[in-house]
Amino acid sequence: MVPPSDDRPTQGTAREVFLERLVPGRECGECVACCKILEIDQPELTKPAGLLCPHCTGTGCAIYSTRPPVCRTWYCLWRRIDALPDHLRPDKLGVVFSLDQHDPPRIVFERVYIVARVIGDDIDVLASPPVASALAMFIDEGSLPVWISSKGQKKLIYPDPQLADAILQPEQTPWQSLIPRALEFRRRYGLD
Repeated sequence: MVPPSDDRPTQGTAREVFLERLVPGRECGECVACCKILEIDQPELTKPAGLLCPHCTGTGCAIYSTRPPVCRTWYCLWRRIDALPDHLRPDKLGVVFSLDQHDPPRIVFERVYIVARVIGDDIDVLASPPVASALAMFIDEGSLPVWISSKGQKKLIYPDPQLADAILQPEQTPWQSLIPRALEFRRRYGLD
């Protein structure tokens, strides 16, 4: 990962950013990244994640007024976090940052998490300075796990393995110096 830059964006509280607002005046424009990354399993439309929706025109939705509920309520983090600059719009960047969950979680760090999904086939985009800077912002904020994903595979990048061990077993971890951070993560993530 590229070290954080001094001009790294900042953000508000996790609840405020992720659940309660959209950035005023920020619109999707011609970005249709969600038309590819979202899994839709509704009576009116079924589409696996990673495949472009058959109703995507390339610049919008052909069934916008009757689109499924998931399409009406889902927003990427670029729409929610004003500190993510315009050049981080998913279609410009090649990566979509979103809030996700696995229900039921297979591991504790899938309850609710941030994920950076590569839209196309170029996994190297994850190492680009703009993506690395945004990932560093999410990691520095520290209240949610952070994953990266490409071609259906995802990898946990925060917490790192040592901190994860300290979070999961604070009494037995060999990483005792990480206990204060681990306990703070447990508190903020709702594990205690």
